[in-house]
Formats: sequence, C-alpha cells, structure tokens
Amino acid sequence: MLNQIPFQSHDIEILIKCGTDDDRRFIETTARQRLADGLGVPSANVWLPVLLHLNAVAGAETLEKGLKECQASRMGAGAGVQWFAKLFDHDHGGIGVNLRAPEFTPPLLLRLLRLAYQHVRTGDDAQHEGSYSPAMRDNAERSRNAVLSALLSTSGPEGWVIKLEMAADPLFEHIKDRAIALAEESAAEEADMAVLTEAEFAILDKTGEAPPTTREAMFALMRDRLDDIDDLLLRDISPRQLWATITDEHLMRRELARVLNDARKQSYTIEQESVTADEKETDIRFRSTGPNLQGVIELKLGDGRSGTDLFNTIRDQLLTKYMAAEECRAGCLLVTIARDREWEHPKTGKRIGFEALMIVLNEQADQLSKELGGTVKLMVKGLDLRPRLKTEKGRVP
Repeated sequence: MLNQIPFQSHDIEILIKCGTDDDRRFIETTARQRLADGLGVPSANVWLPVLLHLNAVAGAETLEKGLKECQASRMGAGAGVQWFAKLFDHDHGGIGVNLRAPEFTPPLLLRLLRLAYQHVRTGDDAQHEGSYSPAMRDNAERSRNAVLSALLSTSGPEGWVIKLEMAADPLFEHIKDRAIALAEESAAEEADMAVLTEAEFAILDKTGEAPPTTREAMFALMRDRLDDIDDLLLRDISPRQLWATITDEHLMRRELARVLNDARKQSYTIEQESVTADEKETDIRFRSTGPNLQGVIELKLGDGRSGTDLFNTIRDQLLTKYMAAEECRAGCLLVTIARDREWEHPKTGKRIGFEALMIVLNEQADQLSKELGGTVKLMVKGLDLRPRLKTEKGRVP
C-alpha cells in the first residue's frame, strides 16, 4: 500500500522537518519498504538519505547490503563512489545526513568508514592542477573525508576504543600518518594552553612542585614518583625484602599506593581500584589537585605472568579499558619481579631476562603512543625486588 503513494522529495523533507513524530515514523517505515529490494529500486537515491537521517543504523545496513556485491571502480563510475557522493556531500541538496548526530555512534562511523575506503579508494583519487569543477569522484572523496573527520572527532570511552580499532586496521594503514598528524596537532595545542591558576602557583611556592595541568606533566610526575621508588629500594630503610614476599597484587598495590601518597606534596591524590565509566577497575590512579587530569598505573606481579600476557596488557587492559576518558591519557604498566626467571619473547618466542623484557614492553608502549599521535603517554616500569647483595653470612670469605 505504502509503495503506491507518490512521494516527492520536497514533501518528504517538509514532513521530516515540520511533521510530528508519527509523521517521521511513517516516513521511516515507507523508506524501509521502498528499499526492501535493494539500492537498484526507483527513487532509492531519495529514500536512502531519508533512512540514514531517521534511523542511522538501518540506513547503514541498507548501504552495506546494497554495496556488498559491487566492485570498486576507478575514477567515479562505481556504485560505491556514486552513493557516497550523494549521501554525504551536502552540496547536492535534499535531505542532509548529519554524521555528527548522536545516532552516528563511533562503531557505526567505523562501519561507514570501512565501506568508504573499500569503494572510494585513495589510490584512485582524482588528481587536479589549477582550477577545476568538482565531479562525482571529487564529491565522493569529500564524503569519505567527512566520515573520517566525524570518527576522529568522537570522544568518550566508546570513541576511544573505536579509534584504537581503526589504528590497528590494515585498511587504514595509508591514512595513519594523517590521523597521527591531526592528533599531534591537538596535543600541541593542549600543551600551549597550560596556565597555572593562583592556587596552583601557591602550591608551587610552598612545595616546589605544581599540580600537573597537561598529560605530559602528569606523565612526567608519574615517572618521577616511580623513579623515587627505585631510590627507596636502594636505601637502608628499603622495603625490598618485605615487598619480595608479597604474592597478592592487592597487597602490593596498597604498599605502592601508600608510598606514592606520602610523596604527593599537594600536587595529586592517590586512589586505589578506581572504577572507570564502563565499570573496569584499575589499580592505582593519580588525580591532579589542579585541573581534572588523571594518570593510571596497572600493576602486575611479573613472577606469575607470561611475556605475552604482559605485552597484551598494555593495549587490551591499560590503554583500551583504563585510559578511555579524555582526562586520563597518561598510563604506566608496573611490573614487579622477586625471583630469577626468564620469559618467552612475545613475538619471537626466544627466552629473555627481565631487563630485555622491559625493553620489549617499552617498545610496544612507545609504538602505541606513536600510533595515536602522542595523544597518550605510555611507559612500562620494572621494579626489581630480587636481593641485590649477599648477606654477611652468605659472603665468600
């Protein structure tokens, strides 16, 4: 019945913008029915933008299904190029598709981006010299870039996870440098904007240390405090022997949190087992006493962990789960060892010692930070609790 109603594009636009919720539901139902047989039906170019506007998920699924059997075509004749030029190039008029609308969630934007890079391939992009009149291929490229921009602009835990997934996808290897450049530019702007408040200057004057105001400052503070623990382990009052007996990560976390809390100098506070937005618990969290800024430490007792487990923890646990919030982009994997042992290299399988393992893990941390354009600061720290010297009784005379 609905398929027999002669809709005009202008009428649909009016109903969507000025009609009631019932009108919009009616239009959505009509769009679904008109597109039930695929993108080859008459007026699909009217109904697909409508469906994307009213139900982003249903519209994306329809586009995916319609392009599934289509081959990417060079220089503008392919169905994928034609559809992307029509859907997300706002200069063509008609029903607009707002990629920044809440309905276009980060996972949905990644689906659209994969589709765009499969059908509007960068290797086939048009090359122009001087002035030119944009053709369909140019419009499709602009639409592809609009989807990329929308995805890179997402925030929050879900946006963070999706951007990590995008960075690891070989399909986007050729645009990684561009994404990294944009992220680095954003990080530089943040650093330039760092200004101490009067209260923060007062803390600086009193303690000689100001609360961190950027991710770089938080990262430096965390590194400094962990280096102080190295120094503590060399002193006569060293807790090395006591800590070496701890086999429960919760107990070790308490000991480390106590030491870090004692050294806070009004610059930060320490929380244990803080719960993130998606109900994940991290071990130790620094909170700046200045702006809303955090750093996170994930603790692992290395004696009972494989090299692969520690390697994967950096991305899968520390980065993905615990550093998703915009204000928490400084992190450390802290690994303790209390006995002599070796690990299998996470990539080669070769047996390696603790020092070599720390090098491998820090290389992974540096690589992940680089892939994300410096928007995160990551490190791996090893605490060696093995006895440094033999006791008097055990010395060779």
